[in-house]
Amino acid sequence: MRNALFVFLGAGLWATDTLFRQPLMQDLSSITVVYFEHIIATAVSLVWLLATARKEFFLGFTQSMGAIMIGVLGSVLATLCFTESFKFTNPSVSILLQKTQPLVVIALSRIFLGEKITRAFFLWALLALMSAFFLSFPEGIHVHDFLSQVNFGAVLALLAAIFWAVSTVIGKATLGKANPAALSFWRFASGFALLAFLVHRIPSARIEIPFLWGQWGILRSIAYMAIIPGFLGVLLYYRGLKKVSASSATLLELSFPLTAVAINTIFLDLKLTTTQTFAAIALLVSMIGVGMSSKKA
Repeated sequence: MRNALFVFLGAGLWATDTLFRQPLMQDLSSITVVYFEHIIATAVSLVWLLATARKEFFLGFTQSMGAIMIGVLGSVLATLCFTESFKFTNPSVSILLQKTQPLVVIALSRIFLGEKITRAFFLWALLALMSAFFLSFPEGIHVHDFLSQVNFGAVLALLAAIFWAVSTVIGKATLGKANPAALSFWRFASGFALLAFLVHRIPSARIEIPFLWGQWGILRSIAYMAIIPGFLGVLLYYRGLKKVSASSATLLELSFPLTAVAINTIFLDLKLTTTQTFAAIALLVSMIGVGMSSKKA
């Protein structure tokens, strides 16, 4: 249960960047924000790794390949695809398609990791996914409106969900012989290497340098996103994922929408509907059930 709590808290921290990311996107390109996030997260995770697990700095070849794939797919491509999808389709469509991630993780975990799906887990998973849907869409969705928005943006959102799902499965396999702090550092470092390549080789991948007088608010926001939901969220998540099955972890990640709704209620004064309130309670109960049924360590 303790390890499940690490995953729950890590994913919950990811949701706190919504208070900063959306305002930043009004002034900066998505690649600029992700680029500077990775610079800071790489530096912070390096310091943490050297201070806590210096002897485990280098990974084996297989683990190194896993870290690189996670950095490329999960840290960079998935984030960029999901962010860019908002430019081509209704954000609700992007968010709905992102909810397919647990289904992909469970399928891949069954195929490549040999994780068994018990009846109890299946029931908790069904409750969690239904609760997450109604928490995000309390009024439901109209099929006609959804289909009318299925375009290139929807493809990008679906690709992001697949990339994140693959990264979860690779992360679980890699953590078998890797320290969570080491995997966190090499994930961010690999992601930054790809971003640096894109920025220097692709003219359209332009970044704005916000090191100007009067722009320290931008830097503080980026620093927060890189350190708290970025570095700390990923470190806690990997600490839990090392002992929790990937199938359980992907459902515990639904603490993200739960936390996002709480933030909207507390800081943005967006009250929950009756449907959302019941969905939030059901989602919390289902994640406790998933945590209780996960492998204890």
